[in-house]
Amino acid sequence: MKKSIYFFAIAAFGLFSTSLMAQNSTKTYVIDAGHGGFDKGSNNGNIVESEYSLELAQKIQQLAKKKNINVILTRDGNDNLDLQARVDKMHELNPELVISLHLNNASDRDKKGAEVFIKNDNTDANTEKIGTELAQLVSMNSIENRGLKKANFKILRDSKKPTFLIELGFASNPTDAETLKSAHHKNQLAEKIVQFLENYQAI
Repeated sequence: MKKSIYFFAIAAFGLFSTSLMAQNSTKTYVIDAGHGGFDKGSNNGNIVESEYSLELAQKIQQLAKKKNINVILTRDGNDNLDLQARVDKMHELNPELVISLHLNNASDRDKKGAEVFIKNDNTDANTEKIGTELAQLVSMNSIENRGLKKANFKILRDSKKPTFLIELGFASNPTDAETLKSAHHKNQLAEKIVQFLENYQAI
């Protein structure tokens, strides 16, 4: 009887330890929905950047939850969150990586396609590789791949973790705008980004 209790205790402790390790090893990812509140970002009359980025961020979070991936949003409503507040939240959460979602805009309506930005002074080859993969991943359904670029945006410059600012397409381009606003495209974007996070979590 004592042996049975002993082995039961060992098994229970093992399950508890495994569960605790799983909880402690959970990685956090931040999805930043660009703009918000009075700052609507790009707005072509059919697509409002602040609304689009939030809708996509929420889709990503919902899908990620089903896969036990911990995704936290910098904003989960139509809030006006300035850049410093976003950076402060990123520092507080200390995530594995940050993805900031945006739509592009240009006076030249012929400009189109998706692109990914990383910080200007990046010297990490793996960050460049991930950025290039993300640019390929979000380029689909007529959205062309404009590749990986570097910029001095505050959210990139001040982040302590790998941060990728994704311009998902040009709201000012009729072809891009038509694709971006389709439910099918938005669902695919969310699914692909969650798949990316799932693969990243396995590393």
